[in-house]
Amino acid sequence: MKKRNQDSPKSNLLFFPNLKERLLKKGLDFINQKKYIEASELLLQAAEIDEEDAEVGTALMIALYQCADYKKAKVQGKKMLNEGIGDYFEIMDLFLMTLIQLGDHEEMVTMIRALIDERELPPDKLQHYEKLLEFGKNRLSASDLGIYIQQEKRMLFETDDLQDQVIRISQLVHENIQPYIEEIRSYIQDPDQHPFIQTLLISVLREHEIADSFAIRKFYFEDTIIPKEIIPIFETPFYNALLDVLTREVEQQNPTLFMSIKAMIDRHFFLLYPFELEPIDVNLWAAAYYRLGQRSLGQENEEVEYIVDIFEVDSLDLTRALAYLDQLDEISLPNM
Repeated sequence: MKKRNQDSPKSNLLFFPNLKERLLKKGLDFINQKKYIEASELLLQAAEIDEEDAEVGTALMIALYQCADYKKAKVQGKKMLNEGIGDYFEIMDLFLMTLIQLGDHEEMVTMIRALIDERELPPDKLQHYEKLLEFGKNRLSASDLGIYIQQEKRMLFETDDLQDQVIRISQLVHENIQPYIEEIRSYIQDPDQHPFIQTLLISVLREHEIADSFAIRKFYFEDTIIPKEIIPIFETPFYNALLDVLTREVEQQNPTLFMSIKAMIDRHFFLLYPFELEPIDVNLWAAAYYRLGQRSLGQENEEVEYIVDIFEVDSLDLTRALAYLDQLDEISLPNM
């Protein structure tokens, strides 16, 4: 922990034992619940205690970015990059996303050029940063020439690259999306499109409180929704009931296993949204995720019959549920 200047007023503060860890845990819980303002408030307190803690710093930057406090996120990211705190490329990606939101394209281009010139980048990262560099240069060129690209003439999906699509869609939260409505409508009703991108688009429509009807086809699901009226991903009764069961049965006995399971559930529910696992059987899916979590951590030391008894489910149903979750796990996600 970095020692504080003895002349600073903060040097007289007394911190309770493990306060930083408790603030971090609660802050991460709020992030998982998409309560980013609450998360940032707690994580700022944790950073006051230990400003060099990489986990605290990274979580704080994520929370600040997600609650659209981009100026503070930029300051936090620059501090971590300059002082070598945290995973360099993870922080760099967050920092560049923040610059995009702020419209700081000149600084973005400068940062990426230096990164490409000075660091040995793996091929996948090099391609990623080269595309971001091209994006930033195009924005600068348009600004220098006084050319403001008309939204009506721009295509939302100018590339098939998932990372580029995520970057582009993230900007829509702060843009007028009316010019893109028909393109979004076409994308989310095509079951051959990527479910992750479909969910992002549906979430953007909900954020803009769009009251039109949209047909959605994802996997084998079909429905018509009004984005303004749908429940956010991680606030549905089924999602919360599922976590309640697993919290009761798993978290106290094995918190590491619980966190692994929760990460899987969040990923799968995001891919399925606005649809959910079927059948709506909380115990069945709790049992399936319990087994899947054990498998991922190499902890399959319990017989299936034990899990069947604990969660009171049918063994054949459990086998089918596990097979379905395996299919969801095979879907590639953007490496952001």
